[in-house]
Amino acid sequence: MLTKEDIFKTLSDLNLKANDNILIHSSLKSIGKIDGGPITLINCLKEYFKDGMILFPTHSWSYMNHDLDELNLNEANSCVGALSNIALMNGFKRSHHPTHSVCGYGKNVDEYLKFDDDAKTPASPNGCFGNLKNYNFKIIFIGCPISKNTFIHSIEEEFNVSDRFTSHIYHFYTYDNDNKYEYYMPKHYTPYNPHISDNYVKIYEPLKERGILREFILGDAKSVIIDSKECYNYVSNILKNDNHYFDNLK
Repeated sequence: MLTKEDIFKTLSDLNLKANDNILIHSSLKSIGKIDGGPITLINCLKEYFKDGMILFPTHSWSYMNHDLDELNLNEANSCVGALSNIALMNGFKRSHHPTHSVCGYGKNVDEYLKFDDDAKTPASPNGCFGNLKNYNFKIIFIGCPISKNTFIHSIEEEFNVSDRFTSHIYHFYTYDNDNKYEYYMPKHYTPYNPHISDNYVKIYEPLKERGILREFILGDAKSVIIDSKECYNYVSNILKNDNHYFDNLK
């Protein structure tokens, strides 16, 4: 059973500091039993990164599919993991993005979440995902593959990789207790593969060889941690030479 002490030791062994910024992709069931339940993990993260920032993706792309769809930021569940929904219920604030929002906790989180206010694409280079590199985030994958790495979508968007969006521009709304927000944007789509991110696994071993990706275990979950800035530099160099590198697994 994973305990509070185990969690703190794992974070310390990864040489993470109290003022680090982290984004977590996760599969809660992969961790196994946690002493006190998943809220123990959320509370440990809050305590450990007391001087930093914690983000979880709280995506809604699976059910925001039609023009004039509205997202209630206070009630709509994330479609990318139970842990992100638990975070939403325990003090994490959510960005306004209609399909690829994040929720956050910690220092400067209000300022950071505003990056999504003017998003024009699913993983805008100027939004919360695109700014991971500028704020030196560590991206953690707990029991899930790096195909879940939405950050790479933002790099492809920055480098204007073609055939990544629907031709249709959707008209969405999001709202909370105080305000309503209007967005116009395409959704992710490629004719090569309906799940193009499956091909992100191509860079797993190269990132590992360069020390950009490190493997670790949390409970029963095989996990990895990636340095966002170094990942950005590596992927950018690839896309400069081969704009469609991720179209297939070759």
